[in-house]
Amino acid sequence: MSNLTFPPLSAELRSNRLLDLLKLFGPGAIIASVTIGSGETLFSSRGGAIFEYAIAWCFVFGLLMKGVQVYTSTRYITLTGEHPMAYWAFLPGPRAWFPICFGAMTLISFPFFLSSLPVMLGSLAQWVVGVGSPQVWGTFFVLLAILVTFIQSYSTLERVQTFIVGILLVGILIAAVVSNPSWLDLIQGVLVPVIPEYATWVQTSYPAIAARPSWVEVMTYLGVIGGGTQDYIGYVGMLREKGWGRLGIQNNDEGARTTATHVPIPLSEHPDDVRTGLAWLKAPFTDTVVSFTAVLIFAIAFMILGATVLHQQQLIPDGFELLSLQAKFLTQFHPLLLYVYQIGIFTAFFGTILGAYELYTRTTYECLRPISPVFRQMPLRKIRVWVVTYTGIVGLVLIWTGWNPISLITPVSILTGVFMCGIWCFVMIWTDRRFLPAPYRMGRGLMSMNVLAGTAMCLFGLKAIIDYVSGMF
Repeated sequence: MSNLTFPPLSAELRSNRLLDLLKLFGPGAIIASVTIGSGETLFSSRGGAIFEYAIAWCFVFGLLMKGVQVYTSTRYITLTGEHPMAYWAFLPGPRAWFPICFGAMTLISFPFFLSSLPVMLGSLAQWVVGVGSPQVWGTFFVLLAILVTFIQSYSTLERVQTFIVGILLVGILIAAVVSNPSWLDLIQGVLVPVIPEYATWVQTSYPAIAARPSWVEVMTYLGVIGGGTQDYIGYVGMLREKGWGRLGIQNNDEGARTTATHVPIPLSEHPDDVRTGLAWLKAPFTDTVVSFTAVLIFAIAFMILGATVLHQQQLIPDGFELLSLQAKFLTQFHPLLLYVYQIGIFTAFFGTILGAYELYTRTTYECLRPISPVFRQMPLRKIRVWVVTYTGIVGLVLIWTGWNPISLITPVSILTGVFMCGIWCFVMIWTDRRFLPAPYRMGRGLMSMNVLAGTAMCLFGLKAIIDYVSGMF
């Protein structure tokens, strides 16, 4: 019997005003802030410094593909009231094998991201203060972030971070516009995808970079920009707090508990209920579009500055000098803007580390829920203790291995930020067709975009993995 209905639409959704729709922007801000705090400031500018505008397509099409991937999942949790991971437990094969394997690979990636980010921040602290080492400072920031995460008293920091980072990003946007970029080359870089070769000066001055297969370098950007499965699983789960669609109904995991005997999920197919359910999708759609558009704008801005400033001076963020070179983006206008850059980058990165610990806690929670009712009933604070402890200890070990942040982040960014994102797209197609009644399924346009995104990211990621492994021998 089709009896699962939806709550009435919120005032924002009933309004036709754009400003009211923008009020729905919420969980997407976390993804935007996390990736802007690391991906754009480093990898976008690094890509521009090495390849100029030829890398623009990677950011545009990469974020478009990831936006499609994320939206298909946020629309699903809005319609069903349960995370897609809960339904992936019913993929053919042993019970819950896919969430276990997919979740395990995602969880393994946590320490790599949360060791590379503190080392980057540590290199910034060493540059500013002039003493210590990236490893020492990185260890300090890991311990500080863990402490703040446990006591949950960083609301003031978040407000200050938003203000300071906002100033930094406005300055970056202005700098990108007035840096006299080649707009024709930028348009060509977007519309004509190529894997550019390293320039002669890169091979001469940065032989370690030139030794990396160019496809691996490019796919590292694609994997980092916009986030990966380690971010998206938790992000989709955060929609529970918004109460959109069936998430606003108590006991909203009823559908997931009954999928073994009810296929598809018994959502009401009455025309009025279908219209209400589909109208709720404006909320996750708005959140996803605003989030990924913001990330794209700043990615292109940092790439432009990397091309117009660093490439022209034949400088590349590399080794432990990953954040200091980008200060030239602002100091070219006035030396005092150095302090704006330093404070802005520091707050952006430290805020990213704090946000990542909370985001990864929710990712772990959503990975464990399909496995056993014990995990579904476990309080989030208990999972947070295990996630923070595991990530912190392994992350500290990785910090003191002496690997530079690029080496730490490359393999996991390709795996979780490209290849597994492609797998995600195909699994969502299966989930959509198996569990949703026909009136609620993805339309042909969204389905086609999902197929294209999944195919591209699987093939791109697989080639990058092969090239990366081949380059190790």
